[in-house]
Amino acid sequence: MGEGHSVSFTVPQDRVVKGMALCVVYLSTSEIIEPELSTVLIVNYTKFTCQIHNHGTVISFNNEDWADIMSNLGSGDKVEIFVSFGNRLVVKNTSVYLICSESMPKKNSFTRFIKKFVM
Repeated sequence: MGEGHSVSFTVPQDRVVKGMALCVVYLSTSEIIEPELSTVLIVNYTKFTCQIHNHGTVISFNNEDWADIMSNLGSGDKVEIFVSFGNRLVVKNTSVYLICSESMPKKNSFTRFIKKFVM
């Protein structure tokens, strides 16, 4: 969990990221009924890449957006996600929950299995 408008994390080793949930805790006023998440910035410090998802209204990622985001997150990558709201909200905490596979498939594991079985 990160304090404020960003969260930093390292993608677990030997895992494939299948998805993520981004949670933001904020303070609002009675005048702001529906907050608008306007910008999500994903910085991958390991790969030196930056993805900006900027929308004029509430962000709703489609399948293409998610495929692009997930393809940029590799095992062991150091990543930081920043969020921005269009209103006068005070962001208290930002959290990310990664959905990962059990483990990455090892190269030639099937071949090693066959050799072990045959010999």
